[in-house]
Amino acid sequence: MTTKEFAVITRRVIAKEGFEEFQPTACYPERREVKTLAGLPADIDPEEAVLDWAFRGADNDEEFLVAFKISDDCFRVVRWFDTSFQHTDYQIDEQDT
Repeated sequence: MTTKEFAVITRRVIAKEGFEEFQPTACYPERREVKTLAGLPADIDPEEAVLDWAFRGADNDEEFLVAFKISDDCFRVVRWFDTSFQHTDYQIDEQDT
């Protein structure tokens, strides 16, 4: 799965549930498993905590993608694949909310 494909899925969730309460979400494609991280403190930089959480859920060097809010109108998708990271930021627009 690419970051863009996961962003499309994430946008569907945001359109349905809203962006204000959007929780970090990890996808493990090989296992077809999706997890959500609840209770992340608002006063911390989310990237380190979210990536640590996503890594702990992965088996060895298993591919995963994780989406998380980085501002009031933007989310980031990070992909861990083949021992390296890819990331892309996506702006929220009116069609997403």
